[in-house]
Amino acid sequence: MLTQAQSLSKYFLALAQQHRTGELVLGVGTNQPWKLYFYSGRLIYATGGQHSVRRWYRSLRRHCEQFAGSWFTDMRMPDDYWEVDFINQAIQRDYISLNQAKAVIQSIVDEVMLTLIAHPTTDVQWYPNRMVAQQVVFLSVQRALVRSQQLYNDLPALEGKHLPTLVPHELPYLSPVVINARGLQLRLSAAKYERLNRWMRGNITIWDIAAQTNRTLPDAIKLILPLIYEGWVDLQPIPDIPAPYVPPRSIVENPRGRTRGLIACIDDSPLVSKVMAEFVQPLGYEVLSVTKPVEQISVLTQHRPNLIFLDITMPNISGYELCKFLRRTDAFYKTPIIILTGRDGVIDRMRAKMAGADDFLAKPPTPDKIAQLLDKYIANGPPSDL
Repeated sequence: MLTQAQSLSKYFLALAQQHRTGELVLGVGTNQPWKLYFYSGRLIYATGGQHSVRRWYRSLRRHCEQFAGSWFTDMRMPDDYWEVDFINQAIQRDYISLNQAKAVIQSIVDEVMLTLIAHPTTDVQWYPNRMVAQQVVFLSVQRALVRSQQLYNDLPALEGKHLPTLVPHELPYLSPVVINARGLQLRLSAAKYERLNRWMRGNITIWDIAAQTNRTLPDAIKLILPLIYEGWVDLQPIPDIPAPYVPPRSIVENPRGRTRGLIACIDDSPLVSKVMAEFVQPLGYEVLSVTKPVEQISVLTQHRPNLIFLDITMPNISGYELCKFLRRTDAFYKTPIIILTGRDGVIDRMRAKMAGADDFLAKPPTPDKIAQLLDKYIANGPPSDL
C-alpha cells in the first residue's frame, strides 16, 4: 500500500510526464486548500494551505533584502493571484532581479511541497488549463519532490511525552513563546536570552525564525526543541497575517438582481467594460471586466462567462492569438466569442473566423447591435458563421 507521500509523488510525476498544464487543488472543500500550478509538466507556483500570506512575505524578505512595503502603492494587482502579479510587476519595475524572483518562487514551492508530502489529505481536484501568469521559473517536479523529501527526512524526531499530538511537519507553523523566563535567564547569557526572547513572543512561527536567522528549518527546530523539553518555551497556533491586497470585484453586477448570464469584456480599457455594462445590465446580464488578459486567464476560467467580447488590439497580446488560445482550452472551446474592433473589413472578418471567433462587432458598439448578439448566441442557441 502506498503512503501519502508516495501517492502524491506518483500523481505529481504523472502530471509531469504527461506535460499537463493546469491547477491542482488539494484539500478540496477545506477552508485552506493548497493550489499547485503546472505548465507543460513543470511546477510554476504553489499557494494556499496554512499561513499562505506569511509564506509569501517570508520568502520575499529572505531573498529580496531591498523589499519595501511602499512598493504596494506603486502597483496594480487586478485579480486574486496578487502573489504572482506582485512578483511580475516587481521584475518589470527593476525592484527585484530575475534570480531573486526565481529564489522567491522556489522557496514558496519547496515549503508547500514539504507540507503536502506528509499531510493526510486525499481530496484532489485537477483543473486543466487553469494558469497563473508566472513566466520566470519552471521547476522540475522530480527535483522538487527530492528536495521536499530530503527536508522532511532531516526534520528531528519529536519526543512524545512533550509534544504528544504533533507530527514534525506541523511544528513549523506554530509560534514559540517563553513561559518560564526565569529558568531561561539562569541557563543562558544575557545576550543570548535577549536574542531568543525576541523570536519567542508568540507572534512569529518557526518557519519565520528559520528565515530571519538564515537557518534551515531542521536547524531552527533543533534550536527550539530543547527549550520546549526543559519547560521554558511552549508552542501556540497563530493566525495568518492579512493579505496586502484585497482584489476588487471584477464583476459589474446587475442592480435589478435579474441575471440571464455573465458577459466577459476583454479590453485593456476599463471604460469599454463600463459602457458594455450600461448596455447589457438593463437586459439582465452581468459583466466581467478583464483588462489584463494574460494575467487574468484564471479569472475567466473561474467565472466561465456565457459569452466573450474580445478586443483585437491590446498592448501585450493579439486578440486573434488570445482567441485561438481560448478555443484550445476545455473551458472555452464552445463559448461564443465576439471580436470587438475598430476595423471592419473583409480581411479582418476572415482573420477573426480563422482564429475561431463566432462573430464580429465594430466599435463603437451600439445597444441594438449588442442586444442582437446576446439574443443570437445566448438566448437562441449555438453560433453560426460570421
